Amino acid sequence: MFHTLYLELTRRCNFACPYCSSGSNNKSLWEEEKNVSELVKYILNPAKDIGTNFIDFSGGEPFLYSHFFELLAISNQMGFKIGISTNGSLITSEIIKELKKILNNNLLISLGINSFDSKNAETRCKETSFFLEKLELLLSHGVNVNISITMGKFNCETFANSLKHIREMSLPFNRIPFAPRNSKEMSHMFDKQILKNYLHPALMESFHGLVSFVPFFLNPNDYEQITSQKAFETPVPLNPSIGCWVGSFYAINPRGDVAPCPLLSDNVSVGNVYHTPLQDILFHSELMKAITNRDNLKGKCGTCKYRWTCGGCRVMAYYRSNDIFAEDPTCFIDELSTDELNNLEKQTRKHFRNFVRMNEINKSRMKSS
Repeated sequence: MFHTLYLELTRRCNFACPYCSSGSNNKSLWEEEKNVSELVKYILNPAKDIGTNFIDFSGGEPFLYSHFFELLAISNQMGFKIGISTNGSLITSEIIKELKKILNNNLLISLGINSFDSKNAETRCKETSFFLEKLELLLSHGVNVNISITMGKFNCETFANSLKHIREMSLPFNRIPFAPRNSKEMSHMFDKQILKNYLHPALMESFHGLVSFVPFFLNPNDYEQITSQKAFETPVPLNPSIGCWVGSFYAINPRGDVAPCPLLSDNVSVGNVYHTPLQDILFHSELMKAITNRDNLKGKCGTCKYRWTCGGCRVMAYYRSNDIFAEDPTCFIDELSTDELNNLEKQTRKHFRNFVRMNEINKSRMKSS
């Protein structure tokens, strides 16, 4: 469990996105940064001990963290796989060369694009062309990149077209449901009908963004057959993680507060690493133990055939009902006929098999490189 850490190093940012999730628009929080020795002692060393193997460094803007390159070097030496979620504004050829010198190919950079039209600047602060230029620069230097796309009411009608653009660039992507973590703008959240009619059909077009979205209609028996791993042997699917990633990853904000999901940070804390050891927080805190046991889920999520492979979105449950264990209010499974559900299950099985094959190929390439 807990193979991935989403680590926010700073809230400082040189953008001013109006619906910022990380609280970067609140400059009174900018002084919360910790020094490298604190991060290593209280986060990196304990994370390594519990088996975390991937760290996604974020912010704010992580390149504004004063000792970022030093921390990257240490993380690389410790054997972590490294990702960086950035707005890209500070990336230059010189910066990329320095990153490559420190990390070689142990790097995945994620840039955010919410739509491939003029409305992207409304949520991402810059036109799409700005991010595409940064993507081209990174690709020209052989850096692994992906695109993070926030999905909500504001871009639901263009979402399918955005994913089409990403596929045409042969790039992976991950979807982020809009949540009012710090912006408190509830009106941008998608609802059940938007998910059913716009977002979910677009996500089901291919397997390239398959790792984390819900509802995820994979029969646990299919998970066993395709991965040769026993379903329900772990509290949540881990290799690969699918559906809701609570239990597979965890987030730590600049204060040191640990959350079950990055989108719950600053609102739901299971402990603080500067007060309680990370291992105790993740494996012994009552809330974390409860939320990673999907038998504790309520409503249709608690009785669902797919509760182990899906789990519903804990973020949507929390912000819509103030109950992290509540059923996912955006799930539309109860509106599907038997034939519709069977077709979605077959389609999910096909995509999942292709995704697992792609993963195995990528792992083989990394071993041989």
